Amino acid sequence: MKKNNKKCFEIVKGGGVCTPVGYSASACVADIKGKKKGNLDLTLLVSDTPCQTAAVYTTNRVSAAPVRYGQALLGKTREFRGVIVNSGCANACTGAEGFENSRKMATAAEKKLKFPKGALLVASTGVIGAQLPIDKVTACIPELCNGLDDDNGGLFAKAIMTTDTVAKEVAVLVNTDNGSYVIGGACKGAGMIDPSMATLLCFITTDMAICAEELQGLLKETADETFNTITIDGDMSTNDTLLAFANGMSGVTLLDGRHREKFYAAFKWVCRELALMIVKDGEGSTKLVSIEVAGAKSDKEAALCASKIANSPLVKTMFAGCDPNWGRIMSSAGASGAEFDPDKVSIWFNDLLYVKNSIIVDSALEKKVYEIMKQPEYFIKVDLNAGNGKAVRYTCDMTADYIKINADYRS
Repeated sequence: MKKNNKKCFEIVKGGGVCTPVGYSASACVADIKGKKKGNLDLTLLVSDTPCQTAAVYTTNRVSAAPVRYGQALLGKTREFRGVIVNSGCANACTGAEGFENSRKMATAAEKKLKFPKGALLVASTGVIGAQLPIDKVTACIPELCNGLDDDNGGLFAKAIMTTDTVAKEVAVLVNTDNGSYVIGGACKGAGMIDPSMATLLCFITTDMAICAEELQGLLKETADETFNTITIDGDMSTNDTLLAFANGMSGVTLLDGRHREKFYAAFKWVCRELALMIVKDGEGSTKLVSIEVAGAKSDKEAALCASKIANSPLVKTMFAGCDPNWGRIMSSAGASGAEFDPDKVSIWFNDLLYVKNSIIVDSALEKKVYEIMKQPEYFIKVDLNAGNGKAVRYTCDMTADYIKINADYRS
């Protein structure tokens, strides 16, 4: 394990959703993905004991059946045993049949595991508008339930993938005077990523004891600071699901401020790492770029400006070509709706001041900026010099591969 002294936790090598005490997972091939036969596409994550649970879902008005099913359950209780997930079919825009299929998917696993009804949440990802092949799903439930193992976190992370090129998982160990606890997580996402909230499936587990009310507040706050700051293509999905489970099996509770401070910091670090993994794996992307907007009249206006820049196809193709075409950044900032003096903007690439008072500092700096833009990760700071508002968005470049991936998505 790698020690992170600044955050007072250790990164668990190879860790994921099953690293905290009491969690197990399984995955199988249900043939939901059709042309991608042989790929894991159905997976189950459960806790040995009931969990306090929190959730953040898509804000898209067109929400998928599993989202509406989960919201209905969460309106009655905050205690669950886990989640069953499928990839290859979003089960969105599927009407009453789709909602019933989400229920069947959960209840089949609950019955096999001898859990009470409503003990499992559901998540789905994949093509919108197709009915979930529920017979294929329920036929695999015995295999899925019999295969549960606390060493299967990696399989869970792989089974939820769609256009992702790599599985995304992480875990940290936190030591306290009263013992140790772990926070683990896994997510998927590579396209249809935009704040409010970013398109993804993400599952956080911990063996810390925390009440559902506090966990919900923490999850919402953390989503705003992490998953709601990333964008790949400016599109929001119908299925965004972020779930957090806390089973308390470590025996450590939030007894005092010291535990709370450490837990919050570690929880947010896990979520930020997962969020950045999504951007790094953006469909066809080769670069992770941080857009920092400062000096706005308010944080809200800074966010508007940062989002406009981060989502601009012209800016993103500029990243792809390593082209220091800073005029595209200025144009996007001006179109964002943020109020500022267009003659007082400064722009940095990493720590290099390239534009001051909306004029290039020295055209000879272009070569240095080009070298910065060749790096796989860098940041751009835009100071509007209009106030104290600030915001950050994490984005990526847009290449021809993005078009190819999405043009061929169903073919």
